[in-house]
Amino acid sequence: MTRRYWNINLKEMIEAGVHFGHGIKKWNPKMAPYISAKRKGTHIINLARTARFLSEGCDLVFDAASQGKSFLIVGTKKRATDLVASAAIRARCHYVNKKWFSG
Repeated sequence: MTRRYWNINLKEMIEAGVHFGHGIKKWNPKMAPYISAKRKGTHIINLARTARFLSEGCDLVFDAASQGKSFLIVGTKKRATDLVASAAIRARCHYVNKKWFSG
C-alpha cells in the first residue's frame, strides 16, 4: 500500500465535533487508548491518532478504488441520508440511506 498525503486538518475536525465521543457511562474499554480526556460526562477522542488512522483508511480506499473494486456507502441517520445518496451517486457506488426493519 502506497502512502499518500491527505489534507486532514485538526482544526476542521474540532470545528466538526469529531472529538466528542460517547457519554462516560456508555463506553467500551477497548476504546481506552483512543480517549484523551473526560469532560462534562463525555469522552474526548484523541484527534492526532484519529487523523493518522483516517489517513491510513484513505490510502486503503484509494488503493481499492484504483483496482476497480466497488463500495457500499451506508448512512441511515436523518441528517446523513441526503449526503450519503449524493456522494454515492457522484462516486457511482451502491448506497443504503434508509433503515430496513425486518419482519
